Amino acid sequence: KFIILTEKEIQLLELLKNKKKSVSKNNILSLVWKYSSEADTHTVETHIYRLRKKISDEFLDNNFILNNKEGYYV
Repeated sequence: KFIILTEKEIQLLELLKNKKKSVSKNNILSLVWKYSSEADTHTVETHIYRLRKKISDEFLDNNFILNNKEGYYV
């Protein structure tokens, strides 16, 4: 099985995979999208939602991308 990912989805997953702890929304915006940490956008949430849906639909895994008060992690 496989899923088709966008370039940003791949970058986001690589970032989450390579970190040993949660990554905050601001850090994701800065590292993946090169946005200012003060940017008011739902880009991260939207991409996380779409990734979770793709993974859940194909692999039936609802716990692949998790989050806590510090941020997102896999």
